[in-house]
Amino acid sequence: MRKLKYDYVVGTGGIGTGILFRFSDNITLGRNESRLAELMEVRDFCKLHIILHYITAYLDKSIPVYAIGRVGDDASGREVLGLMEQYGINCRYVKVDSREKTMYSVCFVYPDSDGGNITASNSASGNMNEGDIAAFFEQEDLRGRGLVLAAPEVPLGVRLYLLKRGREHSCFNVASFTSDEMEECIRTGAFRYVDLLAINKHEMETLVTASGVEAENGAPECYGFLRSQNPGIQLIVTQGGEGARFFSNGYSERIPAIWKPVNSTAGAGDCFLATVISGLICGVPFYEHDSCVGLGGLAALASSLKVTCKDTIDFTLGRERLKEESGKLGIEFSDKINRLFFNMD
Repeated sequence: MRKLKYDYVVGTGGIGTGILFRFSDNITLGRNESRLAELMEVRDFCKLHIILHYITAYLDKSIPVYAIGRVGDDASGREVLGLMEQYGINCRYVKVDSREKTMYSVCFVYPDSDGGNITASNSASGNMNEGDIAAFFEQEDLRGRGLVLAAPEVPLGVRLYLLKRGREHSCFNVASFTSDEMEECIRTGAFRYVDLLAINKHEMETLVTASGVEAENGAPECYGFLRSQNPGIQLIVTQGGEGARFFSNGYSERIPAIWKPVNSTAGAGDCFLATVISGLICGVPFYEHDSCVGLGGLAALASSLKVTCKDTIDFTLGRERLKEESGKLGIEFSDKINRLFFNMD
């Protein structure tokens, strides 16, 4: 197998599981309201697990992929760790914390595919500290260039510390932040340590408001603000059924969504980001001046397949299925997608 652009991946974020409810109408759940909803028989996982799973699946375990985190000393923690390790994620730096339980979430979706989740703040993941991150860099004999992933559901300070250590090791830093973290990110200068920021439409709107920038369209102004903090930063804004926006080096690209019958949108944005990261690791450019479909289109195809699966991870999704589906749909990918991603050998 040829040498990839990055030699290892290390990520931190929440690790856990949860349940998913589906509402029968699109009326937003209000305060002091009780409502019936369908409890779906799905396997629900946290962002870090979802993203790292797809990376190992796409890359056939060709580079080490490390998770840094914490789980509780309970059945849920043991189950999710066993699943991560089964699919090739190195969990050596995931601690078992006896003080708290493994992270647990309650997710909900509406018929129009919008939704949300409530995640336990008092979990093992919430106990993470900078020492968990430092242990990785002190104990691993890191060679070559790495890719760092800072995902939500662990303390913001811990993720910022990972990004700073990644910068010290010349890593490519990928991060996501939640809406309620945007003001703190601005205050702490977090965006200076990010090479690729991936956020959804609501998080983008919150960032624009927190920045004080006057915005007519939202995403372009958001990117402009981010470049004022970090001129080299790249931005992904996922917009659900409206597709996504890519911003890089002053250019922007609209990525249309690919329609598929929706079973569950939970985890689709994480699948999108994981596909982008995997393409970057293979050497595919973030943005191509090409009439053929590039990295954004590849990620859109992956997330369209994910929504047909009820679980937050589609364990059947990999390069072969993407290639097969692209043939069915007549998608013409760029030469670099075909050479570097589909033909890794």
